Amino acid sequence: MNNLIGIIILVGAVCSIVTVLTMYPAVRVVLLRALRQPSFMILTIILLTAALGLNVAVSAMKLHFKKEAVPLARPLGAIPEKLGSWVQVSQDQPLDKEMQDVLGTKEYIFRDYVNETDVPGAADRFRDQPVEKRRELLNGIRTQFPNAVISMSVTYYTGMVDTVAHVPDRCVTADGYEPKEYLTVRWPIARDLPTAFKPVDSGNQPVDDVELRYINFEDQTGSSKYPRSVSYFFHTNGKFISSPLGVRNELANLFVKKGYYAKIETMTTISDTKVSADKTANFLSFALPEVHKCMPDWQKVIAADKPAEVAAK
Repeated sequence: MNNLIGIIILVGAVCSIVTVLTMYPAVRVVLLRALRQPSFMILTIILLTAALGLNVAVSAMKLHFKKEAVPLARPLGAIPEKLGSWVQVSQDQPLDKEMQDVLGTKEYIFRDYVNETDVPGAADRFRDQPVEKRRELLNGIRTQFPNAVISMSVTYYTGMVDTVAHVPDRCVTADGYEPKEYLTVRWPIARDLPTAFKPVDSGNQPVDDVELRYINFEDQTGSSKYPRSVSYFFHTNGKFISSPLGVRNELANLFVKKGYYAKIETMTTISDTKVSADKTANFLSFALPEVHKCMPDWQKVIAADKPAEVAAK
């Protein structure tokens, strides 16, 4: 297939050259002069050989420059409304088309959770309330009990380029916040995952700790009295990765046909950064197993591709 594409490109290039020579006599004169130069002919032959050789190499080595899409195991909306003592108080709402285009995916959830340990009966306050009323109630709880509120977003990307565009490092800063503390941390939030899906240490042994980015932001505009503490990490081709560069490196493997990544992000407005970290880790320990159930089983994805590759040989 790659050889056929190379031949088509070559034929197209020849046709384009013939067209130019026909329409522009001056170009024809210059080109004929160049063709009389041995160095020009040698360089042309080298470039053509390299172009054809590249296609042959890509085909022979089974390289994949464009990743095929991998569907979610189940919709992100299947993540429960109750995660431990945390209850969802917002409603899942679709973004408008413009915002969705900026986000770059149709697979996402944006949710607010309240800890009923801190605010007993929180779910009852929000039941059957419209969106605006829910927002009003949430702002009241956030003001009175900031330790009880956490926001979570999960966005899923597949079948696309490997660029990770939307990370808090850029997006929150664009809102007028500056990072006061920027950490890479390990939290034991994978303890309830099945052993086969846990992260592994340097000895390839399963561990409970997941590496995350944890950033504390301060408002520089004076328009908000709330700080922001943000955590995020990725699930990419079956692995937990903390950095956008790590995601790109994973997806840059040309020997792998398919690829995906999901970004799991949380935000609190808790002023005490240690309390914020503890609350976030507690929330994620309940949320991660449910988020993970939505992710593709990467080993099955890889195994499903192998028979086709064997048959192709």
